[in-house]
Amino acid sequence: MAFFMKTMISNQIKNLGFGGGSEERKEEGGASDPAAAQGMTREEYEEYQKQMIEEKMERDAAFKQRKAERACLRGHLREKYRLPKCTGNSFYRRASLSRGG
Repeated sequence: MAFFMKTMISNQIKNLGFGGGSEERKEEGGASDPAAAQGMTREEYEEYQKQMIEEKMERDAAFKQRKAERACLRGHLREKYRLPKCTGNSFYRRASLSRGG
């Protein structure tokens, strides 16, 4: 109970502007340095950013590779079964028209 009263009173005093509460808010709110905001040094933050960029580039390259492989497979299947090249939307439109929808 004493702890609750102490925190309640200290919060009210900070809200009134006594006790340096407003100065602390300015310091906390003014943290424009992203490294400090994440609790890292500038060097650690720069290394982290480089690592994130490299990982993103690897994911993008893998995605492009899979996309190209799928396109190649679709082309082979179209050629093998003599299927016309059609867009996804026209397929759904034809399916919905044949159902009467």
